[in-house]
Amino acid sequence: MIRFIGQIILVIAFGYVSQYGFPWWGVMISSALATILIFNKGLSSFFAGFIGLGTLWFYLAYSIDTANQSLLSSKVAALFGLSTGMQMVLITALLGAIIGGVSALTGSYFIAIFKKTKINRSPYH
Repeated sequence: MIRFIGQIILVIAFGYVSQYGFPWWGVMISSALATILIFNKGLSSFFAGFIGLGTLWFYLAYSIDTANQSLLSSKVAALFGLSTGMQMVLITALLGAIIGGVSALTGSYFIAIFKKTKINRSPYH
């Protein structure tokens, strides 16, 4: 549980820092890097990236939305046929969450390639 929470915090921190030096896909690298540094297996790493990057993108989209009194998000939401700008913020957060989860899962599988596993050579398995 501690590793899970630590990975979420690392995904948020690396994602926040990476947005200033990289394009939008820099958060994918940061999510995978956080998983490489704090290794969790499969589904646990997916949910850590999902929660971490989804939370970060929700916070950033919501803060931008409130800074301009929802003008931009409501106009973009109208283009997509949505009723409010908050729906656009939630879709942005969901997209970030999926990107973070898949990136963290990729980092987990990358580390799993190099980890040694115990081979069971028993004829009775």
